[in-house]
Amino acid sequence: MVTTRKNRRVALVPDQSGVIASVAPGSLGAELGLEPGQRIISINGEPLNDALDFQFAASSTDVVLEVEAGDEIVEYQVERDLDEVWGVTFADPTFDGIHICENTCPFCFIKQLPKGMRKSLYVMDDDYRYSMLYGNFVTLTNLTEADWQRIEEQRISPINVSVHATNPEVRVALVGNPKGARIMEDLKRLERAGIDYNTQVVLCPGINDGAELDRTIAELVESGPRLISIAVVPVGLSKFGLERQSRRVRLSRTCMRTLPGATIDIRRFEPSEAELVIEQIERWQAQFRRERGRTFVYLGDEFYLMTGRPIPAGKFYDGFPQVEDGIGITRLFLDDAARLLKRTAPGSGRGRSGTIACGTLISDTMQRLVDQINTHTGAALRVATVENKLFGSEINVSGLLTGGDVCDVLEQERFTDPVFVSENMVSKRTKTFLDDMHVEQMRERLSRPVSAAAYLSQVFERLDPSSPAM
Repeated sequence: MVTTRKNRRVALVPDQSGVIASVAPGSLGAELGLEPGQRIISINGEPLNDALDFQFAASSTDVVLEVEAGDEIVEYQVERDLDEVWGVTFADPTFDGIHICENTCPFCFIKQLPKGMRKSLYVMDDDYRYSMLYGNFVTLTNLTEADWQRIEEQRISPINVSVHATNPEVRVALVGNPKGARIMEDLKRLERAGIDYNTQVVLCPGINDGAELDRTIAELVESGPRLISIAVVPVGLSKFGLERQSRRVRLSRTCMRTLPGATIDIRRFEPSEAELVIEQIERWQAQFRRERGRTFVYLGDEFYLMTGRPIPAGKFYDGFPQVEDGIGITRLFLDDAARLLKRTAPGSGRGRSGTIACGTLISDTMQRLVDQINTHTGAALRVATVENKLFGSEINVSGLLTGGDVCDVLEQERFTDPVFVSENMVSKRTKTFLDDMHVEQMRERLSRPVSAAAYLSQVFERLDPSSPAM
């Protein structure tokens, strides 16, 4: 049930906080008549600080909503069922901008970017609110006491935490911030508050791998029952990052007892080193599956792809708790292709032609899957392998390809059929690649249809059977 009351006021104070960007059709917000451009001022008499405040305050059955609409303040008194969705998206979910990162991680990818990329890429955020809203990983180093109290009061959960190492000195070296030393105290505070959290370890050869990785995993699992998962992903360095590695990670004398050597460079893993990481993590996984009934610690897909090791079966990912961090994306991709082959009839793809652009890391796997689909269905799908010229060949995942590099490869082709790129290459909000090229600009440059897809089944289904063959 909804009742409304309108109060007209002559002058409004300019404020962009709480501005509505969109309202989902069929939602409670749409039923109230909320529109983009209007501003939610308060809920139950309390002003809003950000979208999390809205989620927390608007989750009850009785809600009083104040909305600024033009020169009026409209008050909505709402009785709602708990499963009713508001459907409101804000123009700026934090209302006050992003909390900027105060760390100096030597492997920070933002610092490895050249000029002229998508503007949002240069924002160095370490905002716990973005962890809750979008799954971003945060270090917890810039939380104020007020932030902690709010997390505890509103039970903002789960939080994704970049740990990297539990050894205080190693972590300080990796985040470049003395506050990084208190990571275990921070995690224990999350435990006491009943906040669930996922953790991430960006693994750097010779720094936090080997015995340090064993220590990190052992101490994390002892931190308490609120820990959901541990992800271990390899460090990534662009050619710009390699050029800028004149700054080395300096470790104190205490840390040197564990990690000998005066200075250590941040570098990528060699395949032989990645093999050792896989074997090390497999031992932990076997232990956790015996003791806990789930894998618990997961490796980034790059470790398997760079070594040619098979991707673990889906059951070993325990519902894919860290798929947003790229953990298990390849397994989901493989399983989707297997389902496509199973449900499609032989010859059902004749007349379907298209080009799939991908990075060098997944290229061999992609080609194998496409060959299977073509053989079974009669389709004429092709794989265009794109080397990352902008960031350097060391950056070999599809999600970090630029529009310019994709165009440089495809412009050499004479085909006119549709082009498919990974959804991870394109911003969902702006429809732009990392180099700020819009999907429409790529279409114009190639004179071919271009769209983003997550899986091969989407490629197969979107292709018009009447599209020109190869």
